[in-house]
Amino acid sequence: MENFLCGEWCGFCKANHKCRARAEANLLLAQHDFKLPPLLEDSEIEVILSRVDELISWANDIKEYALQQAISGKEWTSWKLVEGRSNRRYTSEDDVSKAVEAAGFDPYEKKLLGITAMQKLLGKSRFEELLAAYIEKPQGKPTLVPESDKRPAMNTAKNDYIEVTNYENNYD
Repeated sequence: MENFLCGEWCGFCKANHKCRARAEANLLLAQHDFKLPPLLEDSEIEVILSRVDELISWANDIKEYALQQAISGKEWTSWKLVEGRSNRRYTSEDDVSKAVEAAGFDPYEKKLLGITAMQKLLGKSRFEELLAAYIEKPQGKPTLVPESDKRPAMNTAKNDYIEVTNYENNYD
C-alpha cells in the first residue's frame, strides 16, 4: 500500500480527486464553517487564507472528476447530469448579413476601437501624442495575496478607500 501525503504536488497527482489524505486535510479546514470573519480569531483567518486556494482546487477537482464519471455513465446518488446553459449563435454570419441587408436593414454596428487596437493602428508614439490626454488607468480592485507576491503593497489610509463597517463592534 502506498503512503499518500498531501502537499503542493497534489495538483499534479493522478489520484488528486480520490486521495483520502487530501480530502482529510481539506475537510479539516472546512470544519471552520467559514463563519463571518468577526466570529473567527485573526490567527484562524490567517490559517484559512493560507490554505483556501488549496481547498477550492480540491473541491473543483472533485466536481470535475464526478462530472467526467457521470458523462461516462456513472450515476451519483442525489445527483443527475443535465444540459448546461447555452447561448444562441448564428450558423453563418455571412448569410445573416445578406438576409438582413436584403430586407433593407444595416446589420452592423459601428464601435470605437479599444485602446490596444487603437495603439496598434496609430503606433505607440502617435497614439501617445494624440490620445494621452484622453486615457486614464483607474486603480485596480484591492486583492489579498501572499506576502511573496511581487506587487507592492497598497496604501490603505482611510481617505483612500471606502471604510468597511467594523463588524466586531456589533458582536461585543
